[in-house]
Amino acid sequence: MKWKIFQTLLWFSILSSPVFAETLYVFVPSSTSPKVMQDNMTALCPNIDVVVFGRGADFRKQLTDSPPDAVLSLSAVIEKSTNFKSVLIGLQNGSADEKYVLAGVDKAPDIASISEKKIGVVDLLGRNPMKDYISELFSAPVKLKSVTKQEDLLPLLSFGAADAIFVPERIFNEIKSKTQLNLVSTPLDIKVGLARAGFSGGKVKENIAKCIESFNNSLNESLGVEKWKSQ
Repeated sequence: MKWKIFQTLLWFSILSSPVFAETLYVFVPSSTSPKVMQDNMTALCPNIDVVVFGRGADFRKQLTDSPPDAVLSLSAVIEKSTNFKSVLIGLQNGSADEKYVLAGVDKAPDIASISEKKIGVVDLLGRNPMKDYISELFSAPVKLKSVTKQEDLLPLLSFGAADAIFVPERIFNEIKSKTQLNLVSTPLDIKVGLARAGFSGGKVKENIAKCIESFNNSLNESLGVEKWKSQ
């Protein structure tokens, strides 16, 4: 009798124990607001605790304070700011990378004098790591003017705080359509990795993987990808 009571209490304890949802942190600079993106992801993946960050600094702090099960961000962020291993790769036109341009006002920025220019970028990695990363991409020392959000890039040009901005070729026309400035771009022989999902210890969480693979076209577009593939 006592054993049956013990078994009953044990099962009750197991069934009543709180079930913690798996967590996914997202940081991908986008014209879509973090709240809208988070609401859309949560609607598609109600069993996943999704948190979308609008600022790289907040993302990096939360990674340290309360590590998630998985992260979704640009490849540079995952490779240089986290210990997560990329498992799901975002693709655009069949490629995991995309081209970038330098955009300036009235005339195309001259790459030959890149070290003399102040370049506007969205902060992905923090001040010094971001400077090192962009210098590595250009194979030359650069001076950066960092902003926290994509929409803050245009004011850098409007107020002369930057000589040019470094942006994906994919969104140049979108940025140009939002200003009366005569933006002109210089194509670069530089490709940067698209968004991807990294998992703690490289161990895939099936629920999170299925969640990301279920993203609709609109959500994928806001992340800069068309579809996902396993690495």
